Amino acid sequence: MKVHSALLVLILLAGSTTAAVAQSNDQSIAAIKQIWVNYANYVETGDAAAWLAQYDAEGIQMRPDNPARGRPDLDAFVFTSWKARMDAFDTKMSITPLEIVVTGPWAYSRGVYTQDLKAKATGKVAHVDGKFLTILKQQDDGSWKIFRDCFNSNVPPK
Repeated sequence: MKVHSALLVLILLAGSTTAAVAQSNDQSIAAIKQIWVNYANYVETGDAAAWLAQYDAEGIQMRPDNPARGRPDLDAFVFTSWKARMDAFDTKMSITPLEIVVTGPWAYSRGVYTQDLKAKATGKVAHVDGKFLTILKQQDDGSWKIFRDCFNSNVPPK
């Protein structure tokens, strides 16, 4: 409980002055769970525009073994890299949020994911499973968007 409280205090200190549309906690949690369903679907189908739309304008992604990337970097990178991935692989992804905590216009979600990349040329499958911790920000219209996204794999490097 102390960890929850400390993290929520940090999130609130980084808070926004914009007022968001009021939602019940259950509605917010359901909306955040839907983000993860959509996220996996967009990765599988290669819908880079829809995936990017889930990020706040000030969103930052912190991938393993890479510097943090803000929206301008994501916008420049995702379309090209996703096209190359879609050309080379069939992708299956599953995201399971294990914890979602909402406090006002801020939330965090912690969970696990799996991703299988099947090479179209060889049929060989690369499996990744990992974990994530994401801070989400409620928008003025009441929707939720990814504000900070950090994830890494449980599969050791080869």
